[in-house]
Amino acid sequence: MNLFSRTMRSFFSDFILKSLFIILPSASFAQHASYNIQELGARGDDKTINTAIINQAIAKCSSEGGGTVVVPQGVFLTATLYLKSNVNIHLKKGAVLKGVSDISLYHSFIPETDLSKYNTISTTGNNSNSAYDTVWTKALIIAQGITKATISGEGHIDGDHVFNAKGEEGMRGPHTIIIANCKDLRFENITIEKAGNYAILAYDLQNTVFQNVHIQQGWDGIHIRGGRNILLKQCDLQTGDDAIAGGFWDNFRVQSCKINSSCNGIRVIMPVKGFFVTDSHFVGPGRYPHRTSGAEHRTNMLAGIYIQPGGWGLVKGNLEGIRFSNLKMHNMNNPFIFELHEGNNANDIIVENIKADSIKNPIAIHSDKGFGYKNILFKNVSVRYVTNSKTVAPWALGAANVEQLRLENVKFYAGSIKPQTAIHLDNITSSSFSETNVYSANHTEEVNMVNSGKIKLDRPTK
Repeated sequence: MNLFSRTMRSFFSDFILKSLFIILPSASFAQHASYNIQELGARGDDKTINTAIINQAIAKCSSEGGGTVVVPQGVFLTATLYLKSNVNIHLKKGAVLKGVSDISLYHSFIPETDLSKYNTISTTGNNSNSAYDTVWTKALIIAQGITKATISGEGHIDGDHVFNAKGEEGMRGPHTIIIANCKDLRFENITIEKAGNYAILAYDLQNTVFQNVHIQQGWDGIHIRGGRNILLKQCDLQTGDDAIAGGFWDNFRVQSCKINSSCNGIRVIMPVKGFFVTDSHFVGPGRYPHRTSGAEHRTNMLAGIYIQPGGWGLVKGNLEGIRFSNLKMHNMNNPFIFELHEGNNANDIIVENIKADSIKNPIAIHSDKGFGYKNILFKNVSVRYVTNSKTVAPWALGAANVEQLRLENVKFYAGSIKPQTAIHLDNITSSSFSETNVYSANHTEEVNMVNSGKIKLDRPTK
């Protein structure tokens, strides 16, 4: 076993140990009181605005030791709600919490701690994706500084695509849920649809589980800036923008999820440490169009997984311990894009047990000058590309600025006509291929190298 394998095995073992310390939210809600919003005066008639009654129910539940706020069958209109500690908002089957159409009734999330490290453009307004921009941070549900809270049930939270002419791109309205400085939260079985902006936006989130969450339409699905011990499991995300996004993650796992997007499946825009995506299915085109595309109604899926720290503005920090395994990918531009910018390096990335088909563009690995990757391993990977007379070289893999690049049992298949060069390597210090082949109908100059060491033909590791 080489040093690369030992390092990753050690890192993965550390992850498993860390996972044991994920503190799940309290399961004792059933032992506390139940607060049915309809019995307290709320009306599920899709006409009455119930904001005050629902907030009173949540506050009363929390102040009396916690319990469950029940949303029964019906369509309950509301503006901004404030989730509090030890409260489970439970939506019964047929229940809908629906955002009001009047943007002036929504409150903005106001940070109580310093969140400036998560700004991607500036700390001022002008719709800069900043936590301090009160237009950007309007939301239907806000949670700040709370613990042991849950949103659950078979009901829906409907953002109703609320429009805001002063919002980003002259149209984005309130996020459905904003969470900040919270821990021990759980979201399970709910459906979030038609978000006016992101379905879920979180800052400094710890020990939180999203299980069997369904997201439909809107922009980003689950966008977390600052996450420690986060698990997304068995979620079904069908979004107009990135399905999962964010960064500054430590021990972040996506497991057994279905991801469909008219943008990127997963987009990392900040450093991460311990990021695992396993047993998941990425499929394009998007079921719902990218809303910013307007009349074009663009639905093509861009990248399955796009690692892009610094892509939205300078943010320093490294990528460590990234592992993607047991994934199926279908019908998108690129299966993987790894892109480093100023102040970002990557240590260990493993991509294994991948089956991808109907792929239009190559796996792309590159970085700004002076920054790069230490170790990248592709193992047991099969990619079938859609190629034609317009396909440019390289059609399978382009990699630059990597110290050690290893391909083990990697198969690339061309659909039809294509350029001769399948793989282009630029500034690769050491590369090794084992049981790696490029399949095509005619002659292929498989590998083109620039400023790179000689390829070593190795036996695969066990």
